[in-house]
Amino acid sequence: MTDRKKVFILRLINTLFFIVLIAFQYNGVFSIKIQAANPMLPLALLVSISIFSSELTAAISGLIVGIFIDSVSSTVPGFHAIVFLILGLATSLIVKHLFNNNIFSACALCLICGVFYYLLRWIFCYAFMLSLTENLTYLMRTAFPSTIYTAIFIIPFYYLEKFLYNKFYHL
Repeated sequence: MTDRKKVFILRLINTLFFIVLIAFQYNGVFSIKIQAANPMLPLALLVSISIFSSELTAAISGLIVGIFIDSVSSTVPGFHAIVFLILGLATSLIVKHLFNNNIFSACALCLICGVFYYLLRWIFCYAFMLSLTENLTYLMRTAFPSTIYTAIFIIPFYYLEKFLYNKFYHL
């Protein structure tokens, strides 16, 4: 049985990581874009946390992070809250029932979540406002490269969460 204080400290550390990543993601001063590809760093961290968390913790983490992202992004209100809740819950369930908990599964799950996120973002934010050429350009030059770029960041986040999980949940 884990100590409540350790669980609280782990959640506080993860909350601070999310706040830093959201601030880093949505500031106008510093960018890690490569051409039009911009990684969704909070998504990569959410996937890595969901791999090690229970279903409820993963869903609540996704909801809270989504609310914070919705407060600073220019997408449809509630979009990130709902999508991140679904992605956190789905990732946790998939790891518990289908995939093994290893770095290869983490990369595959991050790619799947990235595709799901960017396709939903395209549908709800761009698909009906752009021409066919602009839609294809967005998908091929922004959405799919951003998905791959996001999946690269799962590697350090996975090992960070594995370290934190082992430190706070195991003796």
